Amino acid sequence: MCGRYTLTRHDVVAEELQAALGTAPQNEWWKPRFNVAPTQPAPVITLHDGVRTIDMMRWGFLPHWASPGKQGKEGKRDARPPLMINARTESLFAKAWFRDAMARKRCLVPADGFFEWRREAKVKGQKAATPLPVYFHRAGRKMFAFAGLWARLRTDAGEQLSFTIITGKPNDLVRPIHDRMPVILDASAWAAWLDPAVDAEAAKALLAIPATGDWIGDAVSTWVNSAQHDDPRCIEPEAPV
Repeated sequence: MCGRYTLTRHDVVAEELQAALGTAPQNEWWKPRFNVAPTQPAPVITLHDGVRTIDMMRWGFLPHWASPGKQGKEGKRDARPPLMINARTESLFAKAWFRDAMARKRCLVPADGFFEWRREAKVKGQKAATPLPVYFHRAGRKMFAFAGLWARLRTDAGEQLSFTIITGKPNDLVRPIHDRMPVILDASAWAAWLDPAVDAEAAKALLAIPATGDWIGDAVSTWVNSAQHDDPRCIEPEAPV
C-alpha cells in the first residue's frame, strides 16, 4: 500500500510542475510537505476541458454516493464509507466506484518520495517491534507522479473533492520491504492517463511496475510514524537499505 508520501522541493518542484505538467501551483496552498497522510489535503492534477489544473483534494476516496453524516432510518446516521486511500490494480474494474473513475476521473498525484515500513518478524513471547520506515525517492529527489483516481462528493455542506493512489506489485527495490507499492507513471504516459478519450482498458495498460532506475531507499527514523510530524526530520536518512 501507500500510506505516506512527500512533496518537499518547494523551489524545484514548482518549476517542474509548470514545465512538465503544463500547470503551476497556487500560492494559497503551496508549501513543502514531508509527510502527507490520509485525510489530509494534497495537490492533484486533473484535466478540465483539455487544460491541466491543480486542485486540493482530500486523500481518501469518497465516491459520489457517500453521504457522511446524513440522517437515516430510526434516527441513526449513515456510516462513512471505508477510507479508500489506495486502489489495487487488480480490482479497478471489480468495484463500481473505481470502474467509473477509471473511465472519467483519472488524475496525477505529484510527489518526490514515499514511505513503506519494514516489519520485523515477531519473536514468540515478545512484544512486536515497531515497524521501521524506509523512504523511497529518486536521486536528487526529482519529482514524479502517482497514478490516481478522483471523486466529487456533493453534500449539504458543499462540494468535497477526494482522491486515491493506485497500487500494484513492487519493483526489485521495494519488494524486500513491502509486497505492494504505488504505481508511478512514466512521464510519457501522463497525457494519455489524464485524457478521457483514452478508454479505461487502454489506461490500465499504462500501469506498469516502475523500473528501479535511479531510485534509492533510505532507512529513516520513526519520527515519520506520526502524521503530526511534517518537517525535514521525516526524511533524514539513518542508513542505506
